[in-house]
Order: sequence, then structure tokens, then C-alpha cells
Amino acid sequence: MEKNTDLFGNEIKKKTYKSATEKELINSDKVLFSERLERLKFVKKHNPKVYSMFGDLEFVFTFSEIQQCYVNGHFIATIVLSQSFLEKLLDIHLSKKGLEKATKYGLEKMIKVAVKENILHPKVLELLNNLRLKRNPFIHSKDWDYPHTLSKRSFENRLRPEEQLEKDASEAMSLLYTIFKYPLD
Repeated sequence: MEKNTDLFGNEIKKKTYKSATEKELINSDKVLFSERLERLKFVKKHNPKVYSMFGDLEFVFTFSEIQQCYVNGHFIATIVLSQSFLEKLLDIHLSKKGLEKATKYGLEKMIKVAVKENILHPKVLELLNNLRLKRNPFIHSKDWDYPHTLSKRSFENRLRPEEQLEKDASEAMSLLYTIFKYPLD
């Protein structure tokens, strides 16, 4: 391929122009890089070193997507997917214990049965229930007086909503990794 040259034989490089959208994404990546890096370090540090994940593809891909959402700062998705994933884990475990009836009525009932049957440490079940309560306003319409809305928790904790969401997502990730560290069986 023949190179484009000027009168002196110097190569003329074709200028490439970036669209406004491309520039916006590049700038966003630059601004968010250090935050994303810190979250990725958290994931790498706490992710189970050796594990095999079996189950349906939804189960396997959900675990991966939770981590990606967290690293990329998609905190509501992290909270919702973590709770969903942990609910499915508890469902599987309760069913193996012959308690599948409890799995038909949602996570709140499953947690109550798990407490009664001493299936998991009470603190872990308390954290799972807290995650459920934080997730609820994102999934179900709640009245203004519901105590677990982002608005109320941000105000009470004196955090900006973005900070509260990141804190909640970090707690969800920690709970996810704790349950992997101490399996249900």
C-alpha cells in the first residue's frame, strides 16, 4: 500500500476525529477509572479463589454480572441482582433440606424459616434481610413512610444518595462473598 507523503517525502497521517459521543465516553472513563479500579481490587480480593459454580446458566451468569455491575458503579443493579442471587441460593438449600414449601412465599418467609431451622448464622440472615429491605423500594412501590428508601437512609446516614448506594452495594457484595466463603451445605 502506497503511503501518502508531502513534498518532502514525509508521511501524511490522516487525522481521525472523534465524535462528541466518543469524547464523552473517553472523558467518563478517565474520570471514573480510579473508582472502578478500587472496586475491581475489592472484587479480586474477596472473590473466592477456588470454586466451581454449578447450576443453570442464569445462575452462573448472574454471579458474573453482579461483579461487573459493582465494578462499573451500577449500584442499584448490584443490590437487586445480589439479593436475587442470594435468594436463589437459599431456595436451593431449603429445598435440599426438605423445606421447599418455605420457598414458595418469597425471601422474607425463607429467612424466617432459615432462622427457625438454624440454617445460617443469625447475623448473616440479618444482613440478608437488610439487603431485602433496601432492595424493596427499587422493585415495589413504597409509601413515603417506608423506612428503607434511599431518601430516608441517605438522610439518616448523612450521605449523598450516590454514596449510600455505593455503601449498600459494597455490603451486598460482602454478603455475597461471605456466603461463598461459608457455603450453605
